[in-house]
Amino acid sequence: MEVARGASVRLHQLRLYVDNHLHDRYLAPPLTVVVAALLTSWVPVWQAVLWAGVELAVIAAYIGVYLRFRRADPGPQDEAHWTRRIALAHGVHMVMWSSIVVWAYVPGNLNSLMFVMLVHLGLISLTVAMSNPHRRLLLTDLVAPTVALVAPTLHDGTLFSFGLTALGVFYVTLMLMVGLKIHASTAETLVLRQRNDELIRQLEQQVRRDGLTGLSNREHFVATGRNELERAARYRHPLALLMVDIDHFKQINDTYGHLAGDEVLKAVSSVCGEMVRANDCLARLGGEEFAVLMPETALDQAIVAAERLRLAVSRLQCELQDGVVTPTVSVGVAIAEDGQETLSSLMRRGDLAMYEAKSKGRNCVMVAPAQAAQQVA
Repeated sequence: MEVARGASVRLHQLRLYVDNHLHDRYLAPPLTVVVAALLTSWVPVWQAVLWAGVELAVIAAYIGVYLRFRRADPGPQDEAHWTRRIALAHGVHMVMWSSIVVWAYVPGNLNSLMFVMLVHLGLISLTVAMSNPHRRLLLTDLVAPTVALVAPTLHDGTLFSFGLTALGVFYVTLMLMVGLKIHASTAETLVLRQRNDELIRQLEQQVRRDGLTGLSNREHFVATGRNELERAARYRHPLALLMVDIDHFKQINDTYGHLAGDEVLKAVSSVCGEMVRANDCLARLGGEEFAVLMPETALDQAIVAAERLRLAVSRLQCELQDGVVTPTVSVGVAIAEDGQETLSSLMRRGDLAMYEAKSKGRNCVMVAPAQAAQQVA
């Protein structure tokens, strides 16, 4: 669980990183042109144009990776794969910008030194501002511009140059500390948001679930039933309802106690859950009464499903502290043809069929008569 949560947080951090750097598609190309123009002060025009052309191609490449990442909408399991791809694509971009130190730096020329340092101070500042959501990428993005910032001053070997080196190192250290602090705050916020989302999901499930059996409760069943009836009416599909009641349940409670009765309820619920389809809605309506809503299910299919459920429950043996109970259920089947019926009417007909099954000796399935046209709500 913790591993999955960590991967999910890192994926969110990667998304924030990508969102920040997508601004490069608007800012990086004009900056490249300006810097290339300034480079012509120290290198031939063709070299400045070559650098700019390669850098623009690199920008297009890594922006393309970012856009593919967003379109793919990857899950937490894909986070490591995309982190490697993005690190490689953006890393080439950082190396290209840091290569300015090779093109523009002229030993002993203060103007070229200031130009190189200014470019890389700006690059480091932008990196911290944009890369801080993802710690690993922040650290890798800073490597190339940091080396390019301090290398020329170390190469000069003068006291003034060493002072500039110290200033550069202090600046990088400060910016790194700021970036890591922002990263920590962002990570904490993401973790808190994730935990809040999990709590909200749990609360929503509790609202929809029966506390004893874990099945849908009556409120959720009613809401689902109304929606399914509307959908059935819209597409003119049949909708089946099974009303299920445990036989002689009061006798089980009186003989073995209510705690034993709860165990029987949970056992029957579990068996019913195994018998229904994934798109069916199985709910405990209250006491020992259950209901199964079966979308796009005709009468013959519903009868087969009801018999299968009844037979599965009849094979169940509940080993209680004071003995073994073999519960059975009575099932009433009602069909809303084309969804043209209210939920209350459908449930009433299902109840009547279930009570008829009780009167016929229990442990059987009965079908409710079709709804008369004049009774349709």
